[in-house]
Amino acid sequence: MFTTIVQGIPVATDQSLLPEQINLIIAELKQAWAWEGRQVRRVEIICAGQMIHIESYEKPVLQCIPLDFYEIKGA
Repeated sequence: MFTTIVQGIPVATDQSLLPEQINLIIAELKQAWAWEGRQVRRVEIICAGQMIHIESYEKPVLQCIPLDFYEIKGA
């Protein structure tokens, strides 16, 4: 496995894929996830014969709100 950064995302991939193919896969994956409101954290691309397996991991979304949030809103 070869690990590199593609469009700001760590990507582990087989040496058999061309950089242009990897860039296209990552661009399409980012666009599809953006439509769902998600962000890609890292990707693993594995070639197995005529198939390409893509494992993608999501960035966790953390949000902090004050304990007295509802009191501030007047609820």
